[in-house]
Amino acid sequence: MSQVIPYLVFSGNCKEAMQFYADCLDGQITMMQTFADSPIEVEAENGERIFNAEIKAQGICIKASDDLPSHPTQVGSNISLFVQYNNEHSQRATFDRLAKGGNVMFPIEGGFGMLRDRYGIQWMIVDESAG
Repeated sequence: MSQVIPYLVFSGNCKEAMQFYADCLDGQITMMQTFADSPIEVEAENGERIFNAEIKAQGICIKASDDLPSHPTQVGSNISLFVQYNNEHSQRATFDRLAKGGNVMFPIEGGFGMLRDRYGIQWMIVDESAG
């Protein structure tokens, strides 16, 4: 079985973002490794940045890391995460939690809603049962 696992890159707030996503999706962080604990040598001030992280929630897997100041990333609209649900209740609960502090781009209508969360990541939240 093949799967797509989105990999997100943050500018120093990966740990906070991954905890937020785990909470919103009713999941758990399964990996959180810092650069200090990685095989890559970095300056001491970057040691606590996240080298590799993973959350798992209800069949969803998301991986992420922080960038390094020497290789900054542009957080924003270059990725959307597409999440499907089988019922409106779960869809709306997740949508509402992700929307806190963010920007709703398309309110839920006809089983589809889209938002940009407080970390600049775009989400498409779908209720497949809405037909």
